Amino acid sequence: MKHCLSLFALLLLIVSLSCKQDRKLTSVAVFTMWSHFLNTLETNDKMAFKKASAESIRCYDCLENTPSEAQQINILRETDSLWYDKIYDDLIYIPIDRFIDNDFDILFNPQFVQILRDNDISFFEDNKNDVIKVHILVTTTPPSENFEGGQHSFSFTKMNDKWKFTEIGTIP
Repeated sequence: MKHCLSLFALLLLIVSLSCKQDRKLTSVAVFTMWSHFLNTLETNDKMAFKKASAESIRCYDCLENTPSEAQQINILRETDSLWYDKIYDDLIYIPIDRFIDNDFDILFNPQFVQILRDNDISFFEDNKNDVIKVHILVTTTPPSENFEGGQHSFSFTKMNDKWKFTEIGTIP
């Protein structure tokens, strides 16, 4: 019995260390992926960006990042009872070519990219229905006396053993 307990304890230790090692490798992989992503943004390499991205990017800010787009979304809200579903089931997914043509330069201006480069990140993994995602959070507006602060989130999905950029969002 004592031998069996010792064996069980040893196996538990091995599994525990194995999980910790996998986590460290994941952290290194995430920081490497993030660094590569930032380099692509800094060099304004839109071809590399397209290659590193999914076919569409989930981006609410892309719907309202110009005055005319904001006006179109406001009209949709005022005139269509299904506006919420249309936005979050359809319009929020921006095809990559349209994202690059219309939103890339607005969102990833040099000042914003520098903020992403300068600030620390945190991340968490998400594995639902065998789809592995990593969400990277960057505080882009520090909290102040009058504002709680804000973060940008960047999501990457593992597709065919490669990480693909799939979403940009803000919190709050």
